[in-house]
Amino acid sequence: MNKYLISPLLLTILLQGCGGSSSSTPPEPSEPVEYNFSLTSQLSNDCGVSSAFMEIELLLQDDTWQTLKTYQPDDNGVISFITQDEFINYTIVAKNQQGDEAEGLNVVSFYQASSDTPSHYQAQFDDLVDNTTCQCVTKNLELSHRTFETQTQTSATSSLAFVESSEIDKGTTLFEGVKVCGTLDDVWPLSSFSILGTDSNGKEIGSAGFIENFNVNDDVWLVEGYEPADIFKLNLPYQEVSSVQLIDGEKHFPMQVAEGEQSLLIFDNHINTFKSDYQSQASVTWVLKNNDRESVISKNIRRVTSTDAQTSIDVKASMHKPAFDEDFQEINGDYSYDYSAVAGFPMAVISYTFLAFDSESKILPAKWTFYGPEKGMLAISAPLTGYEEIINAKTRKDAIDVRLVNSLSSNNYHDYIKYYQGNSSANMTSDFAKEMTAVELARKYY
Repeated sequence: MNKYLISPLLLTILLQGCGGSSSSTPPEPSEPVEYNFSLTSQLSNDCGVSSAFMEIELLLQDDTWQTLKTYQPDDNGVISFITQDEFINYTIVAKNQQGDEAEGLNVVSFYQASSDTPSHYQAQFDDLVDNTTCQCVTKNLELSHRTFETQTQTSATSSLAFVESSEIDKGTTLFEGVKVCGTLDDVWPLSSFSILGTDSNGKEIGSAGFIENFNVNDDVWLVEGYEPADIFKLNLPYQEVSSVQLIDGEKHFPMQVAEGEQSLLIFDNHINTFKSDYQSQASVTWVLKNNDRESVISKNIRRVTSTDAQTSIDVKASMHKPAFDEDFQEINGDYSYDYSAVAGFPMAVISYTFLAFDSESKILPAKWTFYGPEKGMLAISAPLTGYEEIINAKTRKDAIDVRLVNSLSSNNYHDYIKYYQGNSSANMTSDFAKEMTAVELARKYY
């Protein structure tokens, strides 16, 4: 009987041949994946030339918004570091200043941002704008156009800033104090001017013209504005609608109609139509509170961008009031929040405007904007490292705005955060931005 037994030595050999031995060589450990995060901070001057903006820092944070490390920009305005995390939380703290206002802070927080997506910060600091690469000129401009019997109030528009407009005669309109900035080598922006009104038969008409060569030695700039506008009928329900044309990324021919109006004039047949996109936005607003202490409004917004004018102006916002709590009960005392009851919006953009003070008790305008999912924890729940005494949970709030966003192109949160951490203002015609819906709840304290 023993001749049928397998000896222990033979059994060991057989097991080793089948891979059953514990002495097999372990696999080589895999190298950790590294991501190169980069954020470019820029300030643009009046002729569109960008330079590095240095008054900024980035706080890298954990899941509870505690600061792990603080980064400053290099000489090119670039903040960069290497991380093994595919998604990170970070907060930008940048100095901010507009017009005659005092210097303030703009704080922006991103939850689970993509580490390998190039990020961008476009600064606003008017007192630091360097226009030495520009030539800026202010002159009057005369627009000759088809004959108008009457011009509608606020009928004159331009892609450039101007002081006011007035009628010279029924075929000529004066734009006073037009300011334009070009580069030193005479590259000027394509600029538009338009007039709306009625003809002798009472029909609504419009005329427009373009100019992109500005002679700084001219006493008055002369523009021929015979490009016609067409009347586009709006569909029921007649909502408040605004519309602009995007030409090479710049806005032209802003139009707006109030709720109840049934048509809109659009310049859809001009020399630059071939490179125009039409962006229209419809909205429906509810006033929830309006008293001596505060005002609260709720709003539905829908925006459509298309190369076809009719497709764009057919935009309609939902008539159903969003399921917000008018007392902002979705945001808890610990700054956790939950807007999942307002279904269908992967991105929450929540902003606080503060009345803050610096160390010398001077007023310091401050705003903190948070980009995150429909449910989570706001960055203000943790100390803002380096600025704890200026902005914190107890700082007086002047306003709060909650906007929930949906793009027709995606329901994936990571697509949204990539869009907003990048230079979203330059992507107005991207597939992600072509059709967007938002609901908003805004409170302003008095």
